[in-house]
Amino acid sequence: MIKKFVKKFKVSEQVIPKAISEILAIINSPSAIILLEGDLGSGKTTFVKYFVEYFDLNDNVTSPTFTIQNIYGANIFHYDIYQIGLNDFIKLGLFEMFSEKGYHLVEWANIDLATMLKRYGFDFFHIKIIANQDTNYRIYQVSNEWQI
Repeated sequence: MIKKFVKKFKVSEQVIPKAISEILAIINSPSAIILLEGDLGSGKTTFVKYFVEYFDLNDNVTSPTFTIQNIYGANIFHYDIYQIGLNDFIKLGLFEMFSEKGYHLVEWANIDLATMLKRYGFDFFHIKIIANQDTNYRIYQVSNEWQI
């Protein structure tokens, strides 16, 4: 059994690449499911943009709000379940994509998705992004369990 952990990063946009480097060291795998949670405008898509850039990919990263899934390079999968919800995500066959090797980053993840992932034996990392409207900083709160 892997011990639960929570690690916090206080980041400005300039240090997001360093935070991603440290998060990838924590993940320590070329394949992972990363659930992104945060309010509208908190920086979920910005996190994915820097994540993709970390791997020297020049892909244009945009929120897949209406396309539901974007793929960058050969193995970075970016999902947004805000518009469709978990049930339609499953009906579209996207849940099965988590079996593909690579990084799976899910915007607007929720506890229902986390519970389902656990039920089917998938490990994941939860990154809660907390924006402070009075500063240019964000808090990335990273855990290997869903955080309440």
